Amino acid sequence: MILGIDIDNTITDTNETVRAYLKQEYPLYEDYKLLPKEEYELFLKKNLKAMRKEYKLKKGVKEAWTYFKEHNFKIIIITARNNEFDDKYIEDTIKFLRVNGLFYDKIYFDEENKGATASKEKVDLFIDDKETNLDNVALYNISCVCLGKSCKYKSFTNWYELLEYIKEEPHG
Repeated sequence: MILGIDIDNTITDTNETVRAYLKQEYPLYEDYKLLPKEEYELFLKKNLKAMRKEYKLKKGVKEAWTYFKEHNFKIIIITARNNEFDDKYIEDTIKFLRVNGLFYDKIYFDEENKGATASKEKVDLFIDDKETNLDNVALYNISCVCLGKSCKYKSFTNWYELLEYIKEEPHG
């Protein structure tokens, strides 16, 4: 099976860290993406390096990766991460994955059209936290699941539930 997997809020608990930083500087905002453009860019330029050092894996990620490795899954990581606000973000993302023992077959950065990339890689199942990304991937007739919150796709609150689903359901 070939899995396509996002990073932020899918593999990592990114929002938790970002919200803590946002609360200090912009207490009236719940989501940094709602900041006016100038403040958004300033916030990321100022805080991204520090925030990314605090990102943690979601519970169950390591167990899922162990299962994937033992069962010869192919992992394609497809992320919108780029070096726009931090010139070492891509390099440090690769290091973070390696340090945490998360192997992958390919990784794509700065991907706005995750569906096209997933289709090119013949992904069987795509895992992301954003419904809009899943909508894009679903256009390519790829099965999708949502991790972290409920949405119109099959949704899971954690990797333990998702792994049980993957073990039980044929996807390829």
